[in-house]
Amino acid sequence: MYKEVFMSTIKDIAREAGVSIATVSIVLNGKGEERKISCPTQKKILTIAEQLHYVPNQSAKKLRAASTGHYAIAFYWATDFRIHYLARITLGIQQEILKQHKVVHLTVVPYAVDHLHEQLSTLQNEFFNSIIIANTSDKDMQYLDRCKLQYPVVLFNRESPYYSSVTMDNYGLGCKVAHHFLQKGLYHAAIVTHNANLPIMKHWTRGFLQTFRQAGHPLAPTQILRCDTHARSAVHLIQQLYETNTLPRAIFCESDVLAHGVLYACHELGIAIPQELEVFTMGINTPAVNDYAIPSLSRIEIPMDEIGATCLRLAVELIEKKQPNPTVYYIEGKKILRNSSP
Repeated sequence: MYKEVFMSTIKDIAREAGVSIATVSIVLNGKGEERKISCPTQKKILTIAEQLHYVPNQSAKKLRAASTGHYAIAFYWATDFRIHYLARITLGIQQEILKQHKVVHLTVVPYAVDHLHEQLSTLQNEFFNSIIIANTSDKDMQYLDRCKLQYPVVLFNRESPYYSSVTMDNYGLGCKVAHHFLQKGLYHAAIVTHNANLPIMKHWTRGFLQTFRQAGHPLAPTQILRCDTHARSAVHLIQQLYETNTLPRAIFCESDVLAHGVLYACHELGIAIPQELEVFTMGINTPAVNDYAIPSLSRIEIPMDEIGATCLRLAVELIEKKQPNPTVYYIEGKKILRNSSP
């Protein structure tokens, strides 16, 4: 049961103080001295505002700010293992802000996966002209599609009939990796994925498995290998496969965090890469992290910085009504061959 709360306005303050609405507005905006309003009147207005629990109309303020080219944009990012990728994305966003030649205030807002609604229901969102949302789960997307937010929203690598987005052909990326192995005759393959229920990885998995199936080399359920969100989980997995003599000829890791765990385990066990095992991954970390691994990692490069920059640009375009909602931008993932699967 919700308790009804009545929000006070500057009209209420003006009535209680016995002054004009304009006088109240001047004082609450900190311009009382400048406009030569007496100290007792200022004190009276501020005291009444506090007694009435007055909250400024941030929606009106942000609209006024937007009209002068000053934008406040929130970037919602889930508080899970994907926090490692935040630096690369924010770098892209920062570079786009500099290109915009506008005043853009960026706020990173953390939220728990499956609990996006808890953050979006807070009053803080009254401060923002637009919101960029990343890492949404299926449950979070269901919430967003139900509530149909009216202010500009940009989804990071997700799609919705109600919101704009910057995304990729994630199913197609999984197919690309499968084609790479199949063209090399690496039919005894496996996929290493996270236990977490992550929508993007589900698309990668589906594309990879269906491509193998259509080529006449379906993977058994035992070839879909699950790990937790740490590289050490992949280390333990490779150790188990090695000890049971069930190591495949090729492994597709759905994150470079897991791929680095695989490389470490192979080094410790003396498994030669790529002679005995080929490793391919999705490159989400900064390129140097994967280029200077030993051996360097073959991958589909996910341009997180480019996606972030495009999200920021689209958010500004929506604020300025230069694009209709929903607008969808597609970003390509580049196939990069290195020593782990040449």
